[in-house]
Amino acid sequence: ELQRLDPDIALHAREFVDCWLYASGLTKRYLEGLRRAGLEIGADSESAVAAEPVPAAASHPANEAPVAAPEVSAGMTPPRGRKGWIAAVAAVIVLAAAGVWIARSRTAAAQSTAAGPATQPIRSIAVLPLDNYSGDPSQDYFAEGMTDELTSDLANISQLRVISRGSATQFAGKNRPPTPEIAKKLDVDAVVEGSVIRSGDKVRITAQLIDARSDRHLWAKSFERSSKDVLALQDELASAIAREIHVTLTPDEESRLTKARSVNPEAYDAYLKGRYFFNRPSDDNLSKAIAQFEEATRLDPAFAPAFSGLSDAYLWAAFNEGVLTASEAKPKAKAAAEKAIQLDDGSAEGHTSLATYKTWFEYDWDGSVREYRRAIALNPNYAFAHDQFGLSLAYQERFDEAIAEGKRATELDPLSPQIPIDNVLALVRKQDFRAAKAEAARSATLDPTFFFAPFMQGWIELQMGRVRESIPWFEKARTLESPPFVAAWLGYAYGESGDRERARAMMEEVSKASLHGYVPPFNLAIVHLGLGDREKALDGLEKAYEADSQWLIYLGGDRTFDPIRSEPRFQALLTKIGFAGRSSPLK
Repeated sequence: ELQRLDPDIALHAREFVDCWLYASGLTKRYLEGLRRAGLEIGADSESAVAAEPVPAAASHPANEAPVAAPEVSAGMTPPRGRKGWIAAVAAVIVLAAAGVWIARSRTAAAQSTAAGPATQPIRSIAVLPLDNYSGDPSQDYFAEGMTDELTSDLANISQLRVISRGSATQFAGKNRPPTPEIAKKLDVDAVVEGSVIRSGDKVRITAQLIDARSDRHLWAKSFERSSKDVLALQDELASAIAREIHVTLTPDEESRLTKARSVNPEAYDAYLKGRYFFNRPSDDNLSKAIAQFEEATRLDPAFAPAFSGLSDAYLWAAFNEGVLTASEAKPKAKAAAEKAIQLDDGSAEGHTSLATYKTWFEYDWDGSVREYRRAIALNPNYAFAHDQFGLSLAYQERFDEAIAEGKRATELDPLSPQIPIDNVLALVRKQDFRAAKAEAARSATLDPTFFFAPFMQGWIELQMGRVRESIPWFEKARTLESPPFVAAWLGYAYGESGDRERARAMMEEVSKASLHGYVPPFNLAIVHLGLGDREKALDGLEKAYEADSQWLIYLGGDRTFDPIRSEPRFQALLTKIGFAGRSSPLK
């Protein structure tokens, strides 16, 4: 049956087995397992396996037959005992199943080739989480990192719309939905799936390209390099995919995919661990992410992505102020972003990091716009750049542009729970409260454990003048894993609604949630405002400015501050952050 499906099944099966058995050094362990199951293995087979080289090439040229597999069966005698026969039969079933899969995939690919190219071009793609085939669960972060980096490489191709890693991650594991269903949820034409094996200083990625609309296998290939050349491996794979779907690369894109530098393997490993923790940004994980990024920059001071990742981690930590204070993080975030660009001016991530720093810390609106536009020109598929650019534009009261950037970010990362949260600001400022609530609700659907979704629902209620209705939302957010500012806003809502006792309880909770004895003054200021103590609220806001709080950026368009908006001290603060003369957005 296998030969009927594929007359060259022996050669093709060898290519498949290479990917997970011979190349990973598992052959001897496999034979040892069979021996323990009762199989007798002759010395000739043992010698053949011992002499078997690990393939150095990524794949076999079309006109070159793969090296023949060792004749293991020639030196074997039938297994003794029932357990031995079970092991042998199980091995045959596994290999036969693999053979059927290979044969049918080859047959389908051959039929599709014979029928001519797809009638519909592939212009959107998602990289599904690559499976960790290293046999070690502690290497999961490495497989995730390889997925992330391949996604980033493809995202640099301007003719492709590439779904961000965050959305594709939803389909990790063996129980992922059928490919057409995934394609529909992500709105893509094709998906890439595959596996990663790291053995010693060798890394091998096996990938296949599937037309998601018809669930048709188009192409499969393996790529192998040493750990120091892992960046080149990813570039090679991205280039191969681009060729397969007939995407034309610009000269700059071609250059970036053919000039990958070598990287210190240990530094790259630390960088991947940093991204792994950063993608799960609790205070504890942000602390771990910062430590890993710092280690990566120490081991390889010329590795630009590590500095960009470090800047992003500092910026997020500064917003929460649970790991670093904003004042501690500010100079570090700037230095890391500038270093990333100095090392690689073509880094979209580096320019985005610097733009985000300029927005949240320097209120340099023109400078941030330039940096965001530069980042998007370098990588139009970088969802984080579109997302943060949309926020920056909203603060500048360029609402239509902000909404457009938010929509683009959503297209690129449709399953991200953070992007809908960031889309809320411009919608509220345009007084489209229904759409704003829908975005917050979408975030909650995507991640019911994410505190920001109910928090933003509460904040929307405040902007609508519905203080009492905001309280249940803030209370719900506080029950989730949330930073102290959630309790501060809840304290404001309690105080503004007349429940002074509960407001003071939140004030006490906020005061106890200190970092090395430091309590973010903005958190205290917002509770004082709810209690009607305007002078203490203004004192706290001025201290927050001196402490580099990122929350000052909200002063320009948040109606919560209307009671003190006409105060000279408040107007002076607005001038300092580039919002001079702004009145309440809802008046």
